[in-house]
Amino acid sequence: MTADHDGAFTIAFVGYAEPASAGRAVAYEDEVLSLLADHGARLLFRGRRVDGEDPSLPLEVHVIWFPHRAAFDSYLADDRRLALVEQFGEPFTAKHVVEVEAVTPLTR
Repeated sequence: MTADHDGAFTIAFVGYAEPASAGRAVAYEDEVLSLLADHGARLLFRGRRVDGEDPSLPLEVHVIWFPHRAAFDSYLADDRRLALVEQFGEPFTAKHVVEVEAVTPLTR
């Protein structure tokens, strides 16, 4: 991620999970994503792999906006988030987080 700590930024999260852990991954994300607002962040998009798709494809894709790096760091260090990590374990077989910039804005 870039070094600008003062400006807003957007990340894309891509999480992979095996069918056996998919339910746990979804339950974890249901809980942990609800913490974003407490850090000034916004979930812009959450999508999930369609039933019947190849299970080696990503299970969940998120686009999340943060007002600044301190908000992102605060979210990652949130004791409630860390407790959820402890509770659910690691349901994803792989995760990728990449900072992105809009080429075409999201529309509703």
